[in-house]
Amino acid sequence: MQRNRRENIKNLYLCGDGSFSEDPSLCKGKVVDSLDFKRRLSLSKFLSGVLRHYPWRVGVKIDSRGWVDLKSLVKGINSLRGYEWVKEWHIRAIAAFDPKGRFEIKGDRIRARYGHTLPVEIEPLPGPIPDRLYHGTPVENLGSILRDGIKKMRRNKVHLTSSFDSAVEVGARRSNIIVVFEIDTLCLLKKGFKVEKASNVIFTVDYVPSTCITSYKIVKI
Repeated sequence: MQRNRRENIKNLYLCGDGSFSEDPSLCKGKVVDSLDFKRRLSLSKFLSGVLRHYPWRVGVKIDSRGWVDLKSLVKGINSLRGYEWVKEWHIRAIAAFDPKGRFEIKGDRIRARYGHTLPVEIEPLPGPIPDRLYHGTPVENLGSILRDGIKKMRRNKVHLTSSFDSAVEVGARRSNIIVVFEIDTLCLLKKGFKVEKASNVIFTVDYVPSTCITSYKIVKI
């Protein structure tokens, strides 16, 4: 698995009817504009950072629910060297096709669904909580997690995923050798920890005690 292609990032296309697609053949009418996968990946990472950690870098303010005015965000990003090319449709398309549901757009506002270090309150999504969730991290954290559990560290919550492969992708951002933990969700609930759905594959909790870890697997990338 190559790190820079771990999510199989594709080009994005703006169709003539104003819709977006990863496949130009699915556009109604001609393709009006496009965003190549390298710029898509770069902008997606930058958006995550701005909306989760450092909105002041582009001169925008985040409200208590994590929302930012989309037009102000685009204007702020355009003011940075190397990002003059960014258009509003790029951000809307990235949010619409994000494989992990990192972003949410309502009207003219956008926010990150999870991952914040900023003091925001994001309401959970409705839906069932899986019996088993996973957490991927560099293998050097194995000993401390088996001893002390999984802590939220600098973020507001611990992030878990319903997909083993997704947990591998997360861990692979920081190491070529990672460990993926399997967590018993019922154990968390019995111990009084509230598990919430943050996106289509991401779930959050304040803390995972080591006693709720059922197994782990070391993966070499």
